Amino acid sequence: MSVQIPALARRVTRGLSSEVCWRIIVGFFLLEALWFVFSAQYPMAFDENYHFGLIKLHAAQWVPFFTAQPHDASVFGAVVRDPSYLYHWLMSIPYRLISVFTSNQTVQVILLRLINVGLFTYGLLLYRRIVRRLGASRALTNSLFAIFILVPVVPFLAAHVNYDNLFFVTVALSTLLAMRLVASVRAGRVDAVNTMALFAVLCLSCLVKYPFLPVAGVVIVFVLWQLWRCKLLGGAGVRSFVGSFMTLSRLKQVLLVALCLVSLGLFTERYIQNVVTYHNPLPACDAVISQDECAQYGPYGRDKSLKAEKPSTFHAHVPSYLWQWLYGMWYRLFFAINYDYATSPPLLVISWTAVVLAVLLGVGVLLRFRQIFSGHTGRQLVFWLTAGYLLVLFADGLEAYARTGQPVAINGRYLIPFLPFIFAFGGLAWAQLLRRHAAIKAAAAGLVIAIFLLQGGGTMTFIIRSGDTWMWNNGTVRAANRVVRSAAWPFIIGKNVW
Repeated sequence: MSVQIPALARRVTRGLSSEVCWRIIVGFFLLEALWFVFSAQYPMAFDENYHFGLIKLHAAQWVPFFTAQPHDASVFGAVVRDPSYLYHWLMSIPYRLISVFTSNQTVQVILLRLINVGLFTYGLLLYRRIVRRLGASRALTNSLFAIFILVPVVPFLAAHVNYDNLFFVTVALSTLLAMRLVASVRAGRVDAVNTMALFAVLCLSCLVKYPFLPVAGVVIVFVLWQLWRCKLLGGAGVRSFVGSFMTLSRLKQVLLVALCLVSLGLFTERYIQNVVTYHNPLPACDAVISQDECAQYGPYGRDKSLKAEKPSTFHAHVPSYLWQWLYGMWYRLFFAINYDYATSPPLLVISWTAVVLAVLLGVGVLLRFRQIFSGHTGRQLVFWLTAGYLLVLFADGLEAYARTGQPVAINGRYLIPFLPFIFAFGGLAWAQLLRRHAAIKAAAAGLVIAIFLLQGGGTMTFIIRSGDTWMWNNGTVRAANRVVRSAAWPFIIGKNVW
């Protein structure tokens, strides 16, 4: 037995390390996401009707932003000064083409969902490259992504028409470019292509979704810090940048300069002009259009109503909110939700396994914090990106809690772009702690993946918790979901606990 266990561990590790394993992970993710695309009725709950409506609004013009508030657009808020418009404009391009061939909204939505699945899949490929650059082995990398794609909300989000899917890509792309730039700086040079590409991506990503601002801020501060440490912040850095730029072909020079100018111009038009006009990069809806118009915009109306009902004695208690925030994030990563916002709770085993896993990952990072991050600038960058984003996300929610008296807008999907980083750090920590125990590492990885796969991971939570009315009004689709639900139901432990 003592001989067989190490041999089995080696086989499991070898299997997890293989390229075939990665292809299976990506293929299974596509199967999950496509199941949602062709099963879940429109609009799916993560604001799909809002984003599809804005896409159609942008399709009425070729300019990427609005110079005046469009007629009957108040339901979308003050879109004339909304910084988060780039996804909708980009998606309006394929929408225009699709509309030439069909006016059937169901077909239009399905085709746009497929594009979003493609975006998220591309993001997975970028994240894999980042995790490998962080020093994770192939086995660890494949293991953490196998778990990641089985978090129920991950494929659910990927199948939405939603700007979070492009946000997922931009976080990964900017992180990868920043890591490359920092590596070149540490080698004593300032690479022109990486510098200019990163600048453009940061500017444009802020126009996809405004929560990218803290990500951009952390990247800029970290890069400047590395330039200063390597004595490249002054003339030496400029000379290195110019020298690198001059080695490029004339076409590349023109394209990079044009890209930077366009991205800077778009960023300035939206954020800098907002600051100049409204003294806020993210002006309140009623600062741009009338309160009556803003009342048609869901989040504004909700917050206004909650604020009016808030007791005068209410005090935002931070520890209490922290617990609600953590619980809400966990719950909304593992729950099921219908188009009409009817929710069903997480399945027992997978959701509580996630809690245990989160605690273990956190303990591992604390125990090996210095060993993980000391002397590794790539890991330091990703750590500060993750910590900065989470801090701003929590602070924004706390401000809304203090203003409305209710814990609003706590959504697990906001964590998705940073879950691979969190998994990677925890995995690296435990890889060190168990470096002499290959069998334990292989068994732990296999056990967690098996629990997630067999106890409601991916699409299964949605299928088990849903009913026919959650699906497209199509007999074949509803029958297929009933068959899968009936087959999986006996194997789910504790499905009736909530």
